[in-house]
Amino acid sequence: MHGIRFRRMQDGRDVIEEVNRSNDVGTGVQPQRPAGSQRQLGACMLLLLGMNFGWTGQASAETPSTEPPVQRLTKSYWSKFFLRYTPDGSRIAYSRQDANRRASNKVLVGLRLVKADGQDDRPLLEDFEKDVQIQEHAVFSRDGKRLYVSGGGNDTGNSAKDVFRADLDNAFQASGLRKVVAGTAVQLGEEPALAPDEKRIAFVTINEQLWVADADGRNKISVVQVSGSYCHQPDWSPDGEWIAFATDRDGNIEIYKVRPDGTELTRLTDAPGIDCRPRWSPDGEWILFTSNRNGNHDLYLMRHDGKELRPLTTHPATDDSGCWHPDSKSIAFVSMRDGGFDIYRVGVPADLNVAAAPRPRKKDPTASRLQQQDVVLRYDFESLTDGKVRDLAGRSHAELLGGAKIVTENGRSSVELDGKEAYLACGNAEAVRLAGPLTLSLWVRPAAFAGNGYLLSKHGWNIYVGADGRPRFETRSAADSAWDTLESSAAFKPGQWSQVVAVFDPQTKVVSIYVDGKKSGERDRTDGAVGAVAGHPLNLGHYTPTRSQKFSGRIDEVRIMKHVMPAEEIASEFETQSRQVIP
Repeated sequence: MHGIRFRRMQDGRDVIEEVNRSNDVGTGVQPQRPAGSQRQLGACMLLLLGMNFGWTGQASAETPSTEPPVQRLTKSYWSKFFLRYTPDGSRIAYSRQDANRRASNKVLVGLRLVKADGQDDRPLLEDFEKDVQIQEHAVFSRDGKRLYVSGGGNDTGNSAKDVFRADLDNAFQASGLRKVVAGTAVQLGEEPALAPDEKRIAFVTINEQLWVADADGRNKISVVQVSGSYCHQPDWSPDGEWIAFATDRDGNIEIYKVRPDGTELTRLTDAPGIDCRPRWSPDGEWILFTSNRNGNHDLYLMRHDGKELRPLTTHPATDDSGCWHPDSKSIAFVSMRDGGFDIYRVGVPADLNVAAAPRPRKKDPTASRLQQQDVVLRYDFESLTDGKVRDLAGRSHAELLGGAKIVTENGRSSVELDGKEAYLACGNAEAVRLAGPLTLSLWVRPAAFAGNGYLLSKHGWNIYVGADGRPRFETRSAADSAWDTLESSAAFKPGQWSQVVAVFDPQTKVVSIYVDGKKSGERDRTDGAVGAVAGHPLNLGHYTPTRSQKFSGRIDEVRIMKHVMPAEEIASEFETQSRQVIP
């Protein structure tokens, strides 16, 4: 938050005079953005940044008759944002811009706690304001004994924010504030969201990525690597099955949801303007969010699948930062409808029939037969779900990106990649984080060879084709310290379909590669396991960590199996699949 200057107003409030940089629209500062997104992000500054730091404006005092009755809870006029009820619903935590400059070694953005009726407003982390000068995104454990926050201040060089944890007593007095992962640099990121089972947290990084880790910060998993320049405000569904968040990955800031393992990325809103700050209802059936789609900043509700969208507030003043009461009957939010930013409460429309606990949903019974056969992923490129390539073995549906397209020849479909920008994002499902045993199988029709072209990449294990046309099976050592690369003796031919199968057997400690049903290379792998299989998602068409070394050509019939396929079965599968794949 360097570059912020405050100007004191006569009534005691502060306003921003200049903002240069930050890593969250919601905190009032923005990182450098590509030129193409400046108009959109400028609008987002008006919606979110201005509210967070107390910008004021003229607003009508008359509430339209279509809006449910609204009750004002606080009357302090200070800018308020990031609301969150305590688990018992007795209090509301929020962040408030403070009067202090950073140079004064005091709090700049402080967390506060106010009773649900607006009384007894007090600092929540008063004993830690010198060391943690930015305090945002409060999240409580179910028993109210733990608090997670985004924090920044003296311990992080007065700039980047990280996830902190504190202990709370029965009166919500905080003690023992410390980083979830100790260290002076940023260890996780910011905007923590605690999973319902409290075993995991979601968070976002400064480079606009969504991650999940264990509640102690270990075992970090990349969930979404955004192709745009905005990824914020994760919120976990009450059943733990989804994470909602806001991103501009498709050019406009919209609401998405994704499985915690990175699969089934689903866009929920699609409208001009900005949709952000998603919050799941206690029963998981509805999502509350902020939008300026109609030219004003209001609260909206929609079903968990993006349907039945409806406005909740329609006042001409700014309404933002909505938060469900645990009993599901009301929503707290921030508005400047009475001349300054304060907390208000609005009732949830009775016809929504929102419950106070998650409602069970039917499980997707997709391809239990394949799962019983230890096939954890299969793409035949004949089946699409909501425009994505359907995983016939589960839910690792592949998203076509960068111009990747499905082509059909003689009644058979495959995916075509241009060797420049096109690839398939397949998520990071737990089922494909295989360290062994492992069999990878796919069909390939290269267009040309120019350097390495990665066909399938999980970082821990990859298959790529070199400039000589020979496929390679590349695996990471168990200690994640070195690569083991097995080169095939047979080469692909441009414009012709070939099958490549890679196998790792941890019992015999051998890796093998087959081309067109015949063994084409084998060697020992003595450490007995593949490393680095969890941290990066599965991609087709390039090397995952750097999105480089693109493949040009077509891919078909991709299978990942958690068993060692014997040589005779590989030969049989080649004969069977060749009649399907080769025109």
